[in-house]
Amino acid sequence: MRLLVLAPGRPSHPGAVAWTEDLYGRIARILPLERKSGRQAKRGPGGLDLSAKSKESAALIAMMPAGCHGVALDVGGQVMDSDRFAAWLIATAETGCKHLCFLIGGPDGLDPAARSACRTTLSLGPMVLPHEMAEVVLAEQIYRALTRWKNLPYHR
Repeated sequence: MRLLVLAPGRPSHPGAVAWTEDLYGRIARILPLERKSGRQAKRGPGGLDLSAKSKESAALIAMMPAGCHGVALDVGGQVMDSDRFAAWLIATAETGCKHLCFLIGGPDGLDPAARSACRTTLSLGPMVLPHEMAEVVLAEQIYRALTRWKNLPYHR
């Protein structure tokens, strides 16, 4: 199975960069992993920008490989604890999934079209997270699940 993480832009916060680089390096030693960046839309001043959200979501959908199992990260998605996520990830890998593709929305999240393009909608918890933090949390949970699957020591 190949893992693909799609997000608008690249992490810019030094902490997020350090965490994702470390975790993606660890994951890549277990399973092939690629992280692709879509174009981050320009936002107007103020709050929610639906136009930017739509543009970013369309760019992420366009980057999804044909036939992949898409997973949209959304606060309204299915909530799993670490054990349940690990079981789900392992079962997905063992049932022959060739591409598992995670979509992380930008500051305004994913639009309905992006969620519809995915087979699974996953919540990292009921609180809204900055998209860079969501990527770190996702990478940590993927790494944790893979170490259990492959019987490898988990970093503490």
